[in-house]
Amino acid sequence: MPVYLDMDPGIDDALALYVALGSLPVSGVAAVAGNVELEKTYENARLLLEAAHRNDITVARGSSRPLVRRLVTAPHVHGTSGLDGWVKPTLQGYSGPTDPPWLSWPLLWRDEVSLIATGPLTNVAKLLWCLPEDRAGNLKGITVMGGAIHGGNVTPTAEFNFYVDPDAADWVLGGPVPVRLVGLDVTHRARMPWDAVERLGQLGSLGRILQDTLTWYGNHIERNPEGLAVHDAVAVAAYARPDLFRFESQKLQVLTAGDGRGTVVRLPESADRPAVQVAMDVDQEALLEWLWQRLVRLQEKFNQSP
Repeated sequence: MPVYLDMDPGIDDALALYVALGSLPVSGVAAVAGNVELEKTYENARLLLEAAHRNDITVARGSSRPLVRRLVTAPHVHGTSGLDGWVKPTLQGYSGPTDPPWLSWPLLWRDEVSLIATGPLTNVAKLLWCLPEDRAGNLKGITVMGGAIHGGNVTPTAEFNFYVDPDAADWVLGGPVPVRLVGLDVTHRARMPWDAVERLGQLGSLGRILQDTLTWYGNHIERNPEGLAVHDAVAVAAYARPDLFRFESQKLQVLTAGDGRGTVVRLPESADRPAVQVAMDVDQEALLEWLWQRLVRLQEKFNQSP
């Protein structure tokens, strides 16, 4: 089944993209403003694909701001470029679609596809608004990196992606397409050890991009002795290898105003809202091995490409 990625690269998005390229039939990427501004996330996605010799994958230019509020970014985590630590090359002759992703993903209108979203959910909410009712079943599921049941990373209760656009997050979690939610409850349990970050450079040129950016990332956030939280790559794994996770079915709402902005609230079973499959635990050792093997596979494919 074709897979589309919606992301805001972003350092852990870069890892997620390369893990996805090493494991899934990625048919398209859409950029959204989040970790940094849209022009930077759009360029970063194209640069990462070009570095991997995957110019066959088009990148759509998505939303430059949340649905109804000002954009909040995270340069203190990802750097002003979004991929600090990497001396980015000049983009070479990329030509992609000019339409936004909710109009330029034609497969969504006729074939079965899945979506993995690792940034604010602005594009995804717009996509659901535009999706004709008779085609909604073609979008088989949305795997989302975002939210937290127990504790946030922007406020005591809110995770970054949901904080940036809580209105979009609430819409998607209550929408017509099944959602698998991968939040801080599980991504903080799936850390990449620091020695594994250092070993990425042994994989080759793509591994060195990841090593350089993740090292910068690790030096600019709290250096947990257990390793680096690679949130977005965990979402790719939850789509590709759900057997590595423990999920709970919960009905959720995202608060959109006041001090609780971006906070995920559990609703009673009687609530008139679809259930979301929430990742609550993961086999960390098996996950890390799977991530590493996907990156090895991607580098091998890269070495064989012309």
